[in-house]
Amino acid sequence: MSTRPSRATTARRELAARIMDGAVPAGTPLRIPALTQELGMSATPVREALHLLVGDRLVEYVPMRGFFVTEPPGNDQVRSMGEARLVLEPELAALAAQRAAQEEIAELSRILERTARAPQGTRFHEYEGYFQHSSSFHAEIARIARSPYLEAALAAIPVHTLRFRRFGTGGVDDAEISVLEHQRVLEAIARGDAGAARRTMQEHVAAVTRRALE
Repeated sequence: MSTRPSRATTARRELAARIMDGAVPAGTPLRIPALTQELGMSATPVREALHLLVGDRLVEYVPMRGFFVTEPPGNDQVRSMGEARLVLEPELAALAAQRAAQEEIAELSRILERTARAPQGTRFHEYEGYFQHSSSFHAEIARIARSPYLEAALAAIPVHTLRFRRFGTGGVDDAEISVLEHQRVLEAIARGDAGAARRTMQEHVAAVTRRALE
């Protein structure tokens, strides 16, 4: 049985779409009273949504001034994020290859299938499914690695939010190759080949970073 998303989740999704699509430019103040009117909800879920977006690095909170839309990630930030991912994700993939149960591998395969089938339009609401499934693939690998500190370190980096913001109004432009790269990682994990899992994840992260800088 499906459950309705919370009002905070709904507000977060709507505001994220506005920011990711460029409808709300960087530096724009996000005033809670105005947003409650626009979104038709009380201040509490709007405030909660804004704090969640701070965690996504789409919004920043300035004491005594309020919430503002952040600048899109620059090249230096993308490179720094890629460096951090190269430290964390290949090792998580290697551990996943050593520790994954068959049902966990099957779930990774299902996530990859959903990623491949998801539409990739030019607006956030059109490619949101792809965004979520691609994010889930990496998060699931981190989970089945059973290394909570490495998993927490990766979770602290809003990897997919920042990368997808770089696509701007052009939408997702590397879905096909990214899915193929995910497939190689999955095949290595399914074989229990830690070395190959480490290598294929390293290649994927390096390629994603390179594409984001092009």
